[in-house]
Amino acid sequence: MNHAVSRKMASLLAALMMMAIMLPAMAFAATDSSAASTNESVSDSVYTDVYNVNDDVYATVTFEDLASHWAKADIELLAGKGLVSGVTASEFQPDRAITRAEFAALIVRSIELPSVTTSTYFTDVNESAWYADTVASAVYAGIINGYEDTTFRPNDSATREELAAVIIRALDYVQISAHIPQAAQDKLLSGYIDSNEVVWAHQELAAALNANLINGVTDNQLGSSKPATRAEAAVLLKRFLKLADRL
Repeated sequence: MNHAVSRKMASLLAALMMMAIMLPAMAFAATDSSAASTNESVSDSVYTDVYNVNDDVYATVTFEDLASHWAKADIELLAGKGLVSGVTASEFQPDRAITRAEFAALIVRSIELPSVTTSTYFTDVNESAWYADTVASAVYAGIINGYEDTTFRPNDSATREELAAVIIRALDYVQISAHIPQAAQDKLLSGYIDSNEVVWAHQELAAALNANLINGVTDNQLGSSKPATRAEAAVLLKRFLKLADRL
């Protein structure tokens, strides 16, 4: 590819990436009216650098509320690759809880699950909802489940236990097994004083801990029932993609 064409492609992609930053993220879609509206212009506190190396275009993206955040590097890495986006042009809101629909969309996007447009049987998933197809894709692939009352509860906060279960199933989907024997599971979980609070995903939580996909909230607390944050979800996704050799 000659340099003139390369420069034109880089300029075009830069423009497209700036437009993408201004849109509400499907992977982290807003659930309130204030977050759902897009800014008319990109804030000066959002920085996007696009550069061309050997005809491959890369981008670095950051948000003003990540300045000293512990997950800054991982969030910026994924944002630069278009896998996660901010709630607005200038804010990522890393400490806000992530919803079940949002995390389903993250997984579908990251492993490029085939699109499924058939409606699910969930009574609370409207076919016109932004997440309807991604939920259907994730359910069809066996990566995420609903509840026995035929609801999906898309706007409920996803717990750390749920994230662990979904990420281990996603590994299974890409044919990477992280499961460990029962005795190893029991030993690993027994090191946490709140392991009795794990409701159902004992196997997946132990596997995720063993694979260093997740950590406890402290050295001896799992916090399995706590709502997972957008930052925690992004870091988990980055570790998953590394383990699956997709990043």
